[in-house]
Amino acid sequence: MQNEFETWVETGQPPLEEQPILGLAALMTTAAFVDPVAQVPIFDAIAAATLASNDSTQRAAEITEALPWVKTGKPRIALPRPLWDGFWNIVQAPPSPTDSELDLTLQVVALGDLYDDRMVDCCEEALLEFDGVHDLIAQPEVRLTTADLEHYPTDTLATDLLTMLNSNGYDIEVIDADNVVLPGDYPAQNRTNRRILQLHDVWHLVGGYGFTAAGEVAISGFQMAQFGQNYSTRFLATVATKSAVHAPALTDMLLTVTFDGWRHGRATKELIAVPWHKRIADPISKIRSDMGIHPIDSNAMRMLDALMPPA
Repeated sequence: MQNEFETWVETGQPPLEEQPILGLAALMTTAAFVDPVAQVPIFDAIAAATLASNDSTQRAAEITEALPWVKTGKPRIALPRPLWDGFWNIVQAPPSPTDSELDLTLQVVALGDLYDDRMVDCCEEALLEFDGVHDLIAQPEVRLTTADLEHYPTDTLATDLLTMLNSNGYDIEVIDADNVVLPGDYPAQNRTNRRILQLHDVWHLVGGYGFTAAGEVAISGFQMAQFGQNYSTRFLATVATKSAVHAPALTDMLLTVTFDGWRHGRATKELIAVPWHKRIADPISKIRSDMGIHPIDSNAMRMLDALMPPA
């Protein structure tokens, strides 16, 4: 199966009708590792097809209509062998109740260390498709610390965020932002990689995403739709493939959660360049009202939370 899957991914030609679950996971993996610049049309096509029908034949037809190259294939781009090996190490490991979300996060982050120059350049180009990323690059960098959230009244973003961080033993930057900087001239990746470490939990609260496994999947779709973050793309592709291998009965629900977050991100104004440090004294309700942000409403997310309660 591995060799076939790799061919589907590297040519952008998965058998969506014959292998509806693995085929969709392969197409998501193409967006993650082969053609990041095409991630928006790829995810838009999957989102529309999976919302319209549960029938694999109809889904395949809708995706192929939106992405004709899925039928004909693209010139094959061979991925670095170490990248495939790292991907399969994550996918093949059986899920364990002792696994933490941070463990998976760090494993998926590490896949980026295995990218070749072509992929790094493509990830930069994909980010620059978003106006908000250009706005962010033009701004001076402001980094909040956990201490900056102290001494605010209740019912403010600062206090809600600090309470959540303290109750879970988190810091505002779960990974050291100084460790996510790429060598070379990659301003979009370096600014957004550092920025999202500050904003991930803020968006959890403002966007209405629970701090659960389902919430992390959904908010990855939201982040990817907001600014084209490749980490989110490869996280979703890896999780979808892992689910297709180990829990195919749950994969359709997982994909619904993913694309509920994606659609929410596409429907929400770009938030990456918002000066969030100026809003931490405001209640979340005011921030939502001022920015026109509606919290996510996903039945699939609630159902998956019920099936996978926190340990």
